[in-house]
Amino acid sequence: MKRRTSRVSRAILGGIAAALAAVALAACGDEEAQELTFTLTEQGKGTKVDGPSSAETGLAEITLENESDSEGDMQLIRVEGDHSTEEVIEGLEKAMKGQAFPEWFFGGGGVGIVPAGESATVTQVLQPGAYYGINTEGRKPTASAIAVVDVTGEESDEELEEGDGTVTAIEYGFEAEELPSGQVEIEFENGGAQPHHLIAAPLKGDATAADVEQAIKSEKGQPPIDEKGTQNTAVLEGGEGQVVTMDLEPGRYALLCFISDRQGGPPHALKGMVDEVEVK
Repeated sequence: MKRRTSRVSRAILGGIAAALAAVALAACGDEEAQELTFTLTEQGKGTKVDGPSSAETGLAEITLENESDSEGDMQLIRVEGDHSTEEVIEGLEKAMKGQAFPEWFFGGGGVGIVPAGESATVTQVLQPGAYYGINTEGRKPTASAIAVVDVTGEESDEELEEGDGTVTAIEYGFEAEELPSGQVEIEFENGGAQPHHLIAAPLKGDATAADVEQAIKSEKGQPPIDEKGTQNTAVLEGGEGQVVTMDLEPGRYALLCFISDRQGGPPHALKGMVDEVEVK
């Protein structure tokens, strides 16, 4: 009798141990993204980005709450090595003028343009380094107007969850199937070697992406797009991606990129990076 009871006990304990191991494995395979919240507020004649001073590598849900009086964004710049905030500002100015990027300066994602009083969230993977959060829509930022986040940990190989639709940037164009309408999660992937961002703009009437490209190259008149319905992502380096929420009305959209190569040069839209996708 004692021997039988011992066997039963061992069987029960073994079952419990197996169940706990299964739960542990499931938990390891279903890690939740860390939540990082930033705010954009007024500061003098400009704006200021505030946020956490530290984070870990891996998946992160990044939210920008725009408490300022005008629309703004938060471009993250990932920096390798020891560099000052003033050097980061100088590097950003060069990149925005189509000049060569510093070797240590990388487009690190972030949140695209957010209207005043609203918020937006993206999901992306953070890698080791210092990330500088900058509003690129206002005046030239000062060092005190920039959030600096020290991201520590090992290089992350975590992957994003699939969105409701996917847009992939390449040199120099976009690959996208039909996208769903409504408030949807779009996975934006940079499949190229150069930095890219995504601007999605509703086309007017019967206009095509070719019409938009021609208007941009000729600099004669406004491109045939609806600026009110235009949405964008932050800049990502090659091989990186993020999931962004977009509110898409049914119709045809032009997809554009106005970032320059890391070596400098014209905006990518002038190199033909203008495509079209239909939203059902």
